[in-house]
Amino acid sequence: MSIFWPEGLSVSDVRSPYEILENAQEEWETASDGVLTLVLQESEDDKSIVITVHAKHLPSNRTATLLSVIHRLNEPYPVTIRPRDENIPNFLKKSYQVSWTSAGSAAAKVVAELEAINNPMSIKESQKLITNKWVSDTPSEFREKLTKAFNLSEVKAAVLNLTSSKGTLVDDDNEAQE
Repeated sequence: MSIFWPEGLSVSDVRSPYEILENAQEEWETASDGVLTLVLQESEDDKSIVITVHAKHLPSNRTATLLSVIHRLNEPYPVTIRPRDENIPNFLKKSYQVSWTSAGSAAAKVVAELEAINNPMSIKESQKLITNKWVSDTPSEFREKLTKAFNLSEVKAAVLNLTSSKGTLVDDDNEAQE
């Protein structure tokens, strides 16, 4: 094992996010006995590619948006997963986070930001490291995080609602589907 080779990097594993999603699509069809599939909708602008992943219930032809995957144009990594928007009230969630802020702490933050602008030497003290848990640098890391995204409660709920025999499904576009 070399100390100079990047950890977790395998040049034999070079599948793109789209190819990995195609594998997930096949798995969904097999695991659901052909009742569900994933529909991959790709769009791009001059800087990035967005792959929107929808679940489709084949017998009813109903769909629900599950997540999006974003990466730079012509550079599949790093890739970001953007999970389905949660429209579930907190009392229906198994767990959720609550932020406690007071006027004093908000005011202190504003003062620290103004200080950082006026005194560049204090910038280090006012910066905060933000970590995006949905960014993947490698295909193996993307597979791992995609598995977690498919296991989110809002994704599970969307799939169960999609396959339920009663009612209508309202997708992210706010259009009721029978």
